[in-house]
Amino acid sequence: MLFTTSPDTFKTRFTDGLQQMLTPDGLGAFILVLANSMQDAELRQQLATPLRETFAQLQQREPDGPVDDVATFAALLETGIEMFSGWEYERVEPWELVVNPLRSLRPVRVSGEVFCELHQPFAVDKFHFNKPFLRPEILWEGIAEGMNLRVLYNKFSFVPWHMLIVPEPLATLPQFLTRHYHERMMALAANTATYLPGFGIAFNSVGAYASVNHLHFQGFIRPLPFPVEAAQWQHNGGTQTYPLHCWRADSAQAAWEIIEGLHRANQPYNLLYRPEGCYIMPRKGQGTVSLPDWLQGIGWHEVCGVFTLVKKHTVLRMESKVFTQALARLAD
Repeated sequence: MLFTTSPDTFKTRFTDGLQQMLTPDGLGAFILVLANSMQDAELRQQLATPLRETFAQLQQREPDGPVDDVATFAALLETGIEMFSGWEYERVEPWELVVNPLRSLRPVRVSGEVFCELHQPFAVDKFHFNKPFLRPEILWEGIAEGMNLRVLYNKFSFVPWHMLIVPEPLATLPQFLTRHYHERMMALAANTATYLPGFGIAFNSVGAYASVNHLHFQGFIRPLPFPVEAAQWQHNGGTQTYPLHCWRADSAQAAWEIIEGLHRANQPYNLLYRPEGCYIMPRKGQGTVSLPDWLQGIGWHEVCGVFTLVKKHTVLRMESKVFTQALARLAD
């Protein structure tokens, strides 16, 4: 079972799945493997040759596929794939920066819409995780914490060992959290972390840069705490005020009471589930606040204090207050 394996077994399975995904006619799979290979030097080395070979084969075939994949591949034809280096990390206290150039090719989907309502009906004609062309991107399917789960690779990953966790995929649930799935995900995060240290789960509500209106959560393995988890902040018992309002709830019930209040207020929010509790961050909806040019969006990763940048030179001229101000602008 995926969530009760050792770290080495999990990472081997993750890597093997990427290698097996590469085929001469798999356009979407190629993009996914390329993006995921950037997160880790060992991964990148293992996948470099098969990626080059597959890229050459795809160029000869002029592959067809979903509009998003075709557009991404067209961009890669302009640049080639050798220019995309592995992720580079910088620290601008108390924030973290990750230079991830390939992330700039990610389609915006519903994350580009101006926020209106938290609850949007599921739309079968839009992108969702039951699309047949996504079958090769599935890492695992099975039962965990009483849920039927489909776990997919994140095509444009931005956090280590990035997964999309879709509960009851055939139920076609919209991206609107219910108490049942909140409780189950909080338990999954806590229990899995005993096997995979650093495991966590995140959630973007509609209006908080969720890009797909099909109920899903984002899993990852990051042993280091996020900046939002630092002891200095008031929500963790410290003295400093986080630039965006944040609650930390130690129980599923306490967290749900806060989330339910946000639902009543039609308030977008981001969540971070960690073994010690749930971090809840309400914020202004996407499209209602203008963002600086260097920032593609502010989802759960950014509100937790880690900013993804697509150009290295951008980092060199930025100070901590720039990131603090970007978060503060979202304060409800």
